[in-house]
Amino acid sequence: MRLHHLEITAFGPFADPVRVDFDHLSDAGLFLLSGPTGAGKTSVLDAVCFALYGDVPGDRSTAKRLRSDQAAPGLRPRVELEATLSGRRFRIVRSPSWERPKKRGSGTTTEQASVTIAERVDGEWSTLSTRLDETGHLVTRLVGMNVGQFTQVAMLPQGRFQAFLRARSEERHHLLQQLFRTGRFEGVEKWLRDHRLALRKRSEAAEATVADLVSRVSEATGADAPQAGTGAWARGLLDHAAERATETAAHAAEAAAAEAAARGLLAEARTLIERRARLDAAGVEHQRLLAAAEEHDAARERLAAARRAAHVVPLHRVAVAARAAVTGTDRDELHEHLATTIDEVAGLRALQPQVARRRELHAELHRLRARREALVRADEEARAVARRQVATLTTRLAEAERAHEAARALTLDLRERAIELRELRVNGMAAEIAAGLVVGGSCPVCGSCDHPHKAVASADAPDAAAEKAAQKAADDAAAVEFLRKDEVRDLATSLAAATERLDRTPPEIATEMTAVATTLDHLSGQAAELDEALADYDDDLLGAAVDRERRLRAAIAALDDLEAAEQVLAAGTEEAGFGSVDDALAAALDQWQYDDLAHRIAEHDRRLAAVTAVLAEPGADEVAAAVLPDLAALTGGHEEALRALGDARARESRWAALAQRLGSLVGELEAALATWAPLRDELEVATRLCAFVEGKSADNRLQMRLSAYVLGYRLGQVVDAANARLAGMSDQRYSLEHTGRRGAGETRGGLSLLVRDDWSGESRDPATLSGGETFVVSLALALGLADVVTQEAGGADLDTLFVDEGFGSLDADTLDDVMDTLDSLRDGGRVVGVVSHVAEMRDRIPTQLVVRKDRRGSTLAVRR
Repeated sequence: MRLHHLEITAFGPFADPVRVDFDHLSDAGLFLLSGPTGAGKTSVLDAVCFALYGDVPGDRSTAKRLRSDQAAPGLRPRVELEATLSGRRFRIVRSPSWERPKKRGSGTTTEQASVTIAERVDGEWSTLSTRLDETGHLVTRLVGMNVGQFTQVAMLPQGRFQAFLRARSEERHHLLQQLFRTGRFEGVEKWLRDHRLALRKRSEAAEATVADLVSRVSEATGADAPQAGTGAWARGLLDHAAERATETAAHAAEAAAAEAAARGLLAEARTLIERRARLDAAGVEHQRLLAAAEEHDAARERLAAARRAAHVVPLHRVAVAARAAVTGTDRDELHEHLATTIDEVAGLRALQPQVARRRELHAELHRLRARREALVRADEEARAVARRQVATLTTRLAEAERAHEAARALTLDLRERAIELRELRVNGMAAEIAAGLVVGGSCPVCGSCDHPHKAVASADAPDAAAEKAAQKAADDAAAVEFLRKDEVRDLATSLAAATERLDRTPPEIATEMTAVATTLDHLSGQAAELDEALADYDDDLLGAAVDRERRLRAAIAALDDLEAAEQVLAAGTEEAGFGSVDDALAAALDQWQYDDLAHRIAEHDRRLAAVTAVLAEPGADEVAAAVLPDLAALTGGHEEALRALGDARARESRWAALAQRLGSLVGELEAALATWAPLRDELEVATRLCAFVEGKSADNRLQMRLSAYVLGYRLGQVVDAANARLAGMSDQRYSLEHTGRRGAGETRGGLSLLVRDDWSGESRDPATLSGGETFVVSLALALGLADVVTQEAGGADLDTLFVDEGFGSLDADTLDDVMDTLDSLRDGGRVVGVVSHVAEMRDRIPTQLVVRKDRRGSTLAVRR
């Protein structure tokens, strides 16, 4: 990497644009970046780092305040860098995020960070990317380092390597891991630690499962669990439970057989006793039924008579109903009255057309009278509307006449004013012509070109515009007068028409009223004639005659029904076998009486058949002669056998359930033990390996972590490279030593540093060095680290290197040795920039980039 040009705007202490030509500084190979404290020497390095990576070195990156406080409010912070990276020429332009004034209104808004990277190809710049992430990846790949490595290798930071020299192993571990990217070894440590923790959780879970199963076995059997050999213990308990289950099953089978025998004897005894009881009860019932035989036969005959009478009863009801419907008994008289009534109905129905016509005429007369009244009301309403219009038009006409008079007066005034202005303008026409004369021009009146005494217009003399305005006002007033006159004429015409409507009926209403009156006279005459002809007619006469005809016909039909019903009743009584209707009615029964009698007869027959069947059963005689057994003794024997069976089955069930329960638990326990055993062994191996890798095992003599071991190898390379430079800078006195032993107060070793003093032959802690010695050793360590990191990064070409501060603590001889070392860094064309404000450095390094500061911001200048 070689820097060519740098431009800084509104960045850090640089309020205005400043430029650095590194190509000019590179001619000397070694240049000094000087200036007073706080002027911005380190900010130049920050600008280079920000242009490449979008970040600044060290603690300044956490401040997130890169824009200059002295810059103009709307000036964008910007860094532009041209550099050769991996043999290619690039230009990178970056801006950090910043608060800019709003374009509208007050306040600020956040402007996001931006970047543009372009490559020069064939003399032209070609943009490669404007994305922050793409540019970051591209620069890291081209430089061969990330931002942390770059700031430690290309910009040896101010005071940082003194801290690195005196740091504890853990602090040095963190820095070296960032530089050499050995995080994967810490990843291995973490994986082993996580693996151990995961195995421990799984092992503890498996152990808890085993303990739970052992507890459940102990709880099921009541036996205490041993400390070891739980599998064999549980298997023994299972075998014992299986044996006891087999024994109790055999005892239960024997008890079941004894109970079955006792139950059979008891059942036989109960059957015999029950049959004897049935036979005895059947004999008693049989005698009772035989004794009631005569009464049963009489009931059967009574039921038969009632069944025959049931056919006569409904015929009797029909005859009684027909007799009740008859109102007279003289059939001839009824027929005579019926004929008279029929003639009367026919005469009344012949008058119905005239009755209907009279009804229609009266309805039409009612409608016409109502229409005549409506027409009278409409005539009155029309006259009322006319009266209101006359009143309104009279008022409006008076107002219009007054407005017309006012408009006519205004028109006369304005016309007189226009005539007056025209006369005044004519009188002052000479002054108006004189105002239009020009020097050398001829007069339009006399033709002379000399105008010794031109007429002058008076102060109030009107011009053409005034005359025209006056005439326009008079014309406008005349137009308004004309409109007002038309309005008066229109209102007068409307008032005359409305006045005429006050004294006459509207033609359409008058015509209809005449037609209605004519129709009323004609229809009234017809209605009077019909009223006279139907004077004796009543609307109720026809209805009464029709009702009387219906009743007469019904009476004749009732006589016919009565004769038929009495004939059917006589025939039905004879068919049922009764001598008279009264005999049949006497034999009839109500429905509930009939049902009760039929039920008693059927029940007697059923009981007699049942007891007869019981007495005729096979073996009835043997049962009647048998000696009855002792039922109480047999019942007691069966109950004793039943209790013995219950106890035997309870023991069988208890041991069978225990055997089944233990079978399941022992299977689960053996499976859990089989799962736990390999986890326990694997956890032991992982624990020992994790402790060794973390430096906590007794087998790890140096108590060194794996990642520290790897970094220890890298630190050894750094120490070798540093000693190559430290020998020259310390006049062969000091050299660095890397030791794997723990330092004072450290829990782990691997990254400790000692300084060997060849004058005394002793190795001591770097904290015992003086300030100048500390700087020399720290610089050598930083240069050694830069060499190793460069090699680690794939041999990245770093043609530009910066060393920041610390030279003020050196004596003259040591400074000479350090300067010789820095001069050696220029081998191969490398450019070295030294950052210092020490006056002696300005004398030793002629080529300088000077930073100056004032209230308006810092500036840069090159001095040779």
